[in-house]
Amino acid sequence: MAGPILTMGGDLPSESEENYLRALWKVSGEPEQWVPTGKLADRVGVSHPSATRMAGRLGEQGWVEHEPYRGVRLTPDGRELALQMVRRHRILETYISKILGVPWDQVDAEVERLEHAVSDDLICRMEEALGFPARDPHGSPIPDRDGCLPTTAEEIILTEAPITEDLEVVRVIDSGPEVLQWLGERGVTPGSIISIEAREPGGGPLLLNSKEIDRPIALGGALASSILVRSIDL
Repeated sequence: MAGPILTMGGDLPSESEENYLRALWKVSGEPEQWVPTGKLADRVGVSHPSATRMAGRLGEQGWVEHEPYRGVRLTPDGRELALQMVRRHRILETYISKILGVPWDQVDAEVERLEHAVSDDLICRMEEALGFPARDPHGSPIPDRDGCLPTTAEEIILTEAPITEDLEVVRVIDSGPEVLQWLGERGVTPGSIISIEAREPGGGPLLLNSKEIDRPIALGGALASSILVRSIDL
């Protein structure tokens, strides 16, 4: 990645602007799609009018395209800045988890307080000290210094995985601290080995086995949809 992307006035983006861009990247997918401002508002946790005003502001800086009744989407500069923030966030999460021992269900809240205050140089030093990790504690891919993401081609949603086959948990997507703690207590974390014992039809609950504990785990369909796995040969 190049140096910091500045506003039209030559200033660094505000914390709020950075948060919006990162949130927009996470909900827009690859390649970036148009996102209704209401959906962006829900993601950031603000009112719809507030998100609309911010979308206009980001558009003035050239970071997004904003069209009434269509929504908002990232421009190339906006995507680059969003990926800088994603990279920063995920490296910080990995550092405080691996080096400081902060549990995976607490790292997000801690990093929200830190990510706007550290320099790009410090992020690079943390990345090097960690051995250039490809994923954060939740299994989310970490962009490299050029903004490239590791491949996730082998990932499948747990609800679509075959029954009785050994599966490695790869990633848990956008789950709150209570859910992460619950999963952690049951051995459903990135790197753990699980299998589906039974599955109710129509998106119903799953019954899992985990090599971390000696009892079956009942998992609702909605939560199972937030867990990505890959098939493995043991």
